[in-house]
Amino acid sequence: MPHANKAHWQSLFRGEPVTHTFARSVDDLVAGRRRPAPPALSGDLAARVRLHEDVPIGGLDGTLTAEIYQPRTPGPHPVLVYVHGGGWYTGSASMDRRYCASIAAEGMLVVAVGYALAPEHPFPRALEDCVYAARWAVKNADAYDGDPDRLAVAGCSAGANLAAGTALVLHGADDQAHVERPGTGRSGVQRPGTRLDGGDLADMPVTVSALLLLFGMLDAHRWICDPKYYAGEPEITLSAYLGPNFSGKLRDPLVSPALSPSLHVLPATYLSCGDEDALLGHSLAMTGRLADADVPVTLSVVPNADHEFLKIPERVEGARAENERIVTWLRERLGLPERAAPPERVGPPERTGLPEQEIGEAP
Repeated sequence: MPHANKAHWQSLFRGEPVTHTFARSVDDLVAGRRRPAPPALSGDLAARVRLHEDVPIGGLDGTLTAEIYQPRTPGPHPVLVYVHGGGWYTGSASMDRRYCASIAAEGMLVVAVGYALAPEHPFPRALEDCVYAARWAVKNADAYDGDPDRLAVAGCSAGANLAAGTALVLHGADDQAHVERPGTGRSGVQRPGTRLDGGDLADMPVTVSALLLLFGMLDAHRWICDPKYYAGEPEITLSAYLGPNFSGKLRDPLVSPALSPSLHVLPATYLSCGDEDALLGHSLAMTGRLADADVPVTLSVVPNADHEFLKIPERVEGARAENERIVTWLRERLGLPERAAPPERVGPPERTGLPEQEIGEAP
């Protein structure tokens, strides 16, 4: 069962004791925001992955960027669009650098989305950015030796929420109607209270072959009613993401993907969560809903594991084995051959884009 104190997983993640301070307002969330220093890549990962930093990919206002992890082996490689967590109000594409690089080292082109954060950019902006990034990845996969016809979408925590919403939008869920945004000539998606702007890539079709949801927040209504160690935080976080009058949006299928009436459009889905995570109930409920919708679904609940455990396998027993299961599942779904032996180490990571920044331990 979940720990009583959120500081448990945060202390494990940082590798030192942490005293968690609860935010009392949206301003507190913003004041506590910081961009984590990305963890260094090991020599083995550096030998197997090219890292392209802060790649401009356009987006609705031209500011959207991504980190791209390109395998050094010959392609074309299947594409994985990855969405970081952080409660929609914090985090960055670089915060999961080591994790994304480890997936890319298995022969997948990983595009980590640097979506716009709330409250400056409230719902649905982050989702619009993720949908746009998936379309951009399909359009530009060839430039990075990627295969646009083999695409997966993945996300962790709040990023899993965005990943599920992205797949629903890209597969044209029945509860979505395409419209033209007045005065723009651009098509979007409309439902009561929500309209998504697709930007200049709105008409690009995308097929998602696999969906990976890691310790996801998948039902906003459940999060408020059954917060466990998040008690006192969901209302403030959702107010930052959805606006102060958020209650009417909690059951929107793109806010709470587990409640979508169109889950049948989703591809095969893998859900992973620790049995000590306060969000475990979300993965359990989503699994049941997907099974009822006849979607091929795999649920893995890892004993004695809390939030974010997959990113610290050196500190959580069972994390390495779970990461292996996830990679095996992705390889099967994306048509990758059996894993080859890794190459010998060959120097530091190759980087493109901005100058090399100081790299330290992620919080």
